Amino acid sequence: MRILVLLLCLVCLAAGAQGSVSLAARGRALCPILLQPGATAPERYAAEELARYLGRITGAEFEVRQVDGAVPESAIVVGQGPVADRLFPDAGLAAMGREQLTMRTRPGYLLLAGGRPRGTLYAVYRFLQTRCGVRWWAPWAERVPSKAALTVPELSVTEQPAFESRDPFWFPAFNGDWAARNYSNSQSASLDEKHGGKVLYKGFVHTFYPLVPPEKYFEQHPEWYSLINGKRTHENAQLCTTNPALRDFMVQRVREWLRESPESSIISVSQNDCHGACQCPECRAIDEREGSPSGSMLALVNYIAERIEPEFPHVAVDTLAYQYTRKAPRTIKPRPNVIVRLCSIECNFAAPLEDPSNRAFAQDIRDWSRLSDRLYIWDYTTNFAHYVLPHPNWFALGPNVRFFQEHGVKGLFEQGAYQSFGSEMSELRAWLLAQLLWDPHQDDRKLIDEFLDGYYGKASARYIRQYMALLAREAKGYYMTCYSSPGAPFLRFATLSKAERLWEQAEEAAGPRADLRWRVRQGRLPVWYTWLVRWSPLRRECLKAGAEWPVPSSRKALASTWLEVATGPGPEGWAPMTRVNEGGLTPQALVAGFAEDPPEPVVAALPERLAKAAPPAGVPGAGARGCVDAQDDLARLWNEGDDSELRGDPAASDGLAIWMPGSHHEWAAQFPASSMPAAARSGRWRVYAVVRVDRAPDAPDSAPAFTAGVYDAEANAGRAQISATVEQAGGGYRAYDLGAVEMTPGCYVWLAPPANPAVRAVWVDRVYLVPER
Repeated sequence: MRILVLLLCLVCLAAGAQGSVSLAARGRALCPILLQPGATAPERYAAEELARYLGRITGAEFEVRQVDGAVPESAIVVGQGPVADRLFPDAGLAAMGREQLTMRTRPGYLLLAGGRPRGTLYAVYRFLQTRCGVRWWAPWAERVPSKAALTVPELSVTEQPAFESRDPFWFPAFNGDWAARNYSNSQSASLDEKHGGKVLYKGFVHTFYPLVPPEKYFEQHPEWYSLINGKRTHENAQLCTTNPALRDFMVQRVREWLRESPESSIISVSQNDCHGACQCPECRAIDEREGSPSGSMLALVNYIAERIEPEFPHVAVDTLAYQYTRKAPRTIKPRPNVIVRLCSIECNFAAPLEDPSNRAFAQDIRDWSRLSDRLYIWDYTTNFAHYVLPHPNWFALGPNVRFFQEHGVKGLFEQGAYQSFGSEMSELRAWLLAQLLWDPHQDDRKLIDEFLDGYYGKASARYIRQYMALLAREAKGYYMTCYSSPGAPFLRFATLSKAERLWEQAEEAAGPRADLRWRVRQGRLPVWYTWLVRWSPLRRECLKAGAEWPVPSSRKALASTWLEVATGPGPEGWAPMTRVNEGGLTPQALVAGFAEDPPEPVVAALPERLAKAAPPAGVPGAGARGCVDAQDDLARLWNEGDDSELRGDPAASDGLAIWMPGSHHEWAAQFPASSMPAAARSGRWRVYAVVRVDRAPDAPDSAPAFTAGVYDAEANAGRAQISATVEQAGGGYRAYDLGAVEMTPGCYVWLAPPANPAVRAVWVDRVYLVPER
C-alpha cells in the first residue's frame, strides 16, 4: 500500500512538473527571449526589461531574439504574434483588452503577452513582481532578489486592472519607468511610446473659462455667463449652461480643441474652481427639478457629448461633480460618452468613506453610480496647506479604493503632493496606491508593511510602523481635511514627543547602510516640520506638563538641520524638495522665517478645575436629562499662547475659561462634536455658547463683541452663526443661543473675537447643548 501511495505521489509530481519552465541554472540562461514579427515598441521594450531584470536576478545574460522561422525547444515568448498563437492557441490574445495580460506555461515555454498597447509590458512587470519578487519602491529604490536558479511552475493567469484610469498623482509617480512598472497610466506621468502611452486628456479640469474666455467674450455676450443676484458676471462665477447660443459655441470650441489634439481620448468640459452657479430662470428650473445644480451642468455636457460623437466616437467628455454640483441629479443620466468625476474634497480623510463622518459623500457615490456607466473619482490624499505635515490617512486608502471599486467607479485620480519630492510619506502612498489601483482587493496593511520593510529596512520599519499606528490612533475622531492645521489634536506635544523618539530609534536602527539612513531622515522631516511651525505652542505644552523637550532647544538650529536634509544631496532619481505647500512656499523661505529663536513662553499655573459645574442660567431645559456640557477642555485652540489660551477665571462655571484677545478675528476656540459625548454627534440640538466680553472703557455699545457659529466640515457649510455687540454682551457670562442644529461628527462650534480695539478680550466658559424634543 505504501509503495502504491509513493508511486501515485511521484506521478502527481511529474505531472505538475510538466508545465514548469526552467529559465536559469547556476547563473546560466537556459532559454532565449523571443520577439515576433510585427512586435510593437512596448513589446520590444518589454523584452528588454525582462532580459535586464532576469539578468540581475540570476546573474545570467538573456538573449532577446527576433524569431522568423524555427522556434527553439525552450523559450520565453513575449507579446502577440504567430509564435504565440501557434504555441498557445487558446490564449485568446487577439481578443484581449488594451491592458489585459496573460502569463502561461507549457512544457519548455513561458508566454508573457497581452492586449495592445500596454498589456504585454504589464505582463512582464506582473511576472517580475509576482513570480520573481521584484519591487519598484521609488524611482531611486527597488528590490531585485538574487536567484542563480530560476524555474517557473505551471502557470495560467489572465488579469486586467480594476480601473481603466489609474493615477497615483504623487510626485515620485511621475517618473515614466516607475509608473509603467507599477501599472499607472496617468496623464501626468512621463509615459512615452515604449511604455505604451497613457490616458490623454485635452484640458483636465476647470475648463469653462479656457473654453469661453471672459476677457474675450463677456463684453459681447454677457448672457453666456452666470446671472447672480440679478446681474451677469464672470467674477467667481460659471457659465449659463442653458443658453442655446453658448451651447452651440461650446460644441464648436470642443471640436477645435480635439482637432488640435487628435491623440486625446478624453476632453474636459467642467466648472471653474469656485461656486457662482447661474441663477437664471432656465438654469434654476432644471436645478430645482433635479434637486441639484448638477442637473443643468449635466444637461450642457450631454448636449455637447451628443453632437461631437459622430466626429469623435473614441472621445469621452469629462465633467466634475464638485462642491456645488457634487449631489447627483434625480433623473438626468450621463450619456455613454460622458465621464462624471466625483470629488471628495469635503471628506474626513482620517477615516474610511464608510465611516459615519463621510456618510454624505458615500451616498453621493451610490447615487452617481446608479446613474452613470463611467464614474471617475477625484480623491484627495495630501494636505495642500502643509505637504510636509503628518497626515495619517494611510490606513484609510485601501478601504476607500475598495469602496470605489465596489460602487462601479471606473477611474481614480488620487491627488497627492505633486510639486516636488520630500512630501510626507510620498513614496509609500505612491506605491501603495499604484498597487491598489491594479488590484484593490489586496491586503493594504500587508502592502504597507512590505513597503516599510523594503524601503526603510526591517529594523527601522519596526519603529516607523509604531509611529504610523500612534498618529492614526490619535487622529481617530478628528475630522481631518486636505487643509488641516498643524494645530490638529493628533499633533499635540505628548504625541509628537513619542513620534520624535520613534524616528530617532528608526534612524539608529538603520545601521551602516547610508541609503537606509538617508531614507529614514527624509521620513523624519514631517515631525521636525511640526516642531518648527508650532514651536511656541508646543513649548508651552511641554512647560505645562513639566516634560523634557525632545529636540534642540534652538528652533533656528533645528530649522537649519531640516533644510539640510530636505535640500541636500540624495540618490539618482531624486531631487531636493522645492515646495512645502501648494501655494508655492519654498523650503528656503520657510526656514528664513525661523532666523531668530522666539522668546520662551510664560506659563501661569492654572487653578484646579471644579469637578461639577452648575447648568448655565437663562437656558431653557438646562440641567435636564440628555443635555451636554462641553467645557473648555474639549476645545481646540488656534495658535495657543497668542490667539487663544486656557486661563483661570473665578467667574467661569468650572474656574477655567478660554481667553482670546480682541485683536484678531480667527475662529480660535473650536468645540468639535467628535470630542463630545457620542450622543452629541447626531440628532437635533439647541446650541448655546457661554461667553463674557471684556470691553474697553470707551467702547461704543454698537461695537462688535464676538462672532460664533456651528460649521459642518463634512458638508463644507455653516449651520448657524450669530454676531454679538458690546451692548448685548453686558459684563458677565451669558448664554448665547446659536440656533437649532442637526449635528454630525464633522460639526464644530466656533467662536472668534472681533479684531476691534473696543474689546480687550473674549472669554469662553463652555458650549452647552440641549436636545430638541
